[in-house]
Amino acid sequence: MNHLSQKVVLIASLVAASTLGAATQSIGVAMSDGNILINDAKTAGNASIFAGSTLQTLKGMSQVQFNDGAKVSLAAESRAKLFADHVDMEKGTARITGFSANADGLSIRADGASTASVSMLASNTIEVAALTGNVHVFNAQGINVANLAPGRALNLHPQDAGAAAPSKLTGCVSGSNGALMLTDDTSKVTVQLKGGDVKANRRFEVTGTTVANATATKPATQVLNVTGAKDLGGCKVGAAVAGAAAGAGAAAGAGISTTTAVVAGVAAATAAGVGGAAAAGSFSSNESQAQLSPSH
Repeated sequence: MNHLSQKVVLIASLVAASTLGAATQSIGVAMSDGNILINDAKTAGNASIFAGSTLQTLKGMSQVQFNDGAKVSLAAESRAKLFADHVDMEKGTARITGFSANADGLSIRADGASTASVSMLASNTIEVAALTGNVHVFNAQGINVANLAPGRALNLHPQDAGAAAPSKLTGCVSGSNGALMLTDDTSKVTVQLKGGDVKANRRFEVTGTTVANATATKPATQVLNVTGAKDLGGCKVGAAVAGAAAGAGAAAGAGISTTTAVVAGVAAATAAGVGGAAAAGSFSSNESQAQLSPSH
């Protein structure tokens, strides 16, 4: 082999090694006090996690510390596929901090220092609880279907798919920048109303569909083409203004409604508070608070 051929072979080897190393780089480490399954192989203690790795817990919980500082904890008897920027839930309960979780077509986002609990329940129901900070939920089309302030929990049930899926919202209508807004009592999603016989400073139950690719006037996150409206009476003084001006997160302070909302085909109903057993999932009081550390 001549000198030039040797150089070509060496360069090709280095490129292949670099590509292989990038493809197999760990994205974090899973820490557990007991046995866990990584890609269905039983592992004790700590284990490196790679993009696409499937983590399944058995009798105890496991915490994943990602390289960028994000955290995901899986409760006992949970299963999820892990990636550098999100986790795909398959069963059980996860707690996410500064991370995203996908479950049954919903994307739950706990940005920054926010922490959320995500539980896959029976009958295609996803329970989402905001433990700290604000948590936002989107459907498969990227439409905002729920906003949770700290201490709130919702049971979400995906129904029809697509941006044209029906919506049913209840709340006070207010005017903002020449547009009519409604912040739903349950989902805390703010929509801009288009059409329909609705009036500001009145409480309405509206039905309609999201207008695809429409740019909503802030603080609304979507435009709703109203096909039906039911006048429920006058609003409490300041309720509509607070909901529209401060946004969906601040509107949560008005209290927890017992009504059920449907936003872009996703039903949302008030669930147990974050201190309840449902939101806590299968974490024990010690496990949910403890910070597991890698062994050396």
